[in-house]
Amino acid sequence: MRKPDFIIIGAAKSGTTTLYQYLCRHPQIYMSTPKEPDFFSLEKSYARGIDWYESLFKDATPDQICGEASTTYSRYEQHPKAAERIAKYCPNVKLIYIMRHPLDRAYSFYAYRFKGTQLNQEFHVARNELMTAKTFEEAIAQQSEFIDSSYYLEQIERYLPFFPRESFLFLLMEDLIEKPASTLNQILTFLGADSTVDIMKGGEVIANQAKDYREGVFQKKIAGSVNAIPGVKLMTKLVPKPIKQGMYNMLKDLTYEKWKKKQYFPPKMLPETRIMLIEKFREPNRELAQFLNRDLSHWDQ
Repeated sequence: MRKPDFIIIGAAKSGTTTLYQYLCRHPQIYMSTPKEPDFFSLEKSYARGIDWYESLFKDATPDQICGEASTTYSRYEQHPKAAERIAKYCPNVKLIYIMRHPLDRAYSFYAYRFKGTQLNQEFHVARNELMTAKTFEEAIAQQSEFIDSSYYLEQIERYLPFFPRESFLFLLMEDLIEKPASTLNQILTFLGADSTVDIMKGGEVIANQAKDYREGVFQKKIAGSVNAIPGVKLMTKLVPKPIKQGMYNMLKDLTYEKWKKKQYFPPKMLPETRIMLIEKFREPNRELAQFLNRDLSHWDQ
């Protein structure tokens, strides 16, 4: 059985899915499915045992480098055991930590939870973690993890007692967006994979696109509404797929744009909230910049 050779530990909403999808393209790299097993952080996952976790890499060939990407590993306040568990099980693992403007990341995380909550409520999915807050301001008042996860140096410091500095690769999301080729080359070199393999050959990855998300929700909503009509669900099974697609396209042309404007768009962050948080993060950002030896002054606005 295999252990991961590297783990992308976060931060949430900082490009980890984009990075995961890029690495899936490299023939020398095997990424787990699911992307985020959360084995070392969530108790329900940890209870499944080491054998289950190792099974996620069972299809990797002996010459492949194995990895996974669980952003819960860098939410110390909510999952304090993750770093120690990783160190105990895979002490030689390499760790990739990608960061983003702390306020933009916090708001994006809120927006992600907001959309998920709206979707689950509409389809009557019972989940204990549904967010009750409507605004960003309510969310950060109710759940500290939206802000906690943006204190990047605090998250890093939880790992330093267990892992040497050379075990880490620290990145910024802006690097992956603005200069993907050189950033991916840096990552592959860090992992020990062939950096001459062009994993951008299949096109640039832009993960979690909002348009795709909304259209998928809309399609489910239309199907649910139509199938709720007595007898229609049975009849639709007899209709050829091209005809059903044509009917959907007609309904979409009539109603999709109007529906899209009303659905799953969280309220914007208030200007005064941004000003307050900029000041709150000013000193932590300065300390992080010193630790990384990198200019982060653009995060102070």
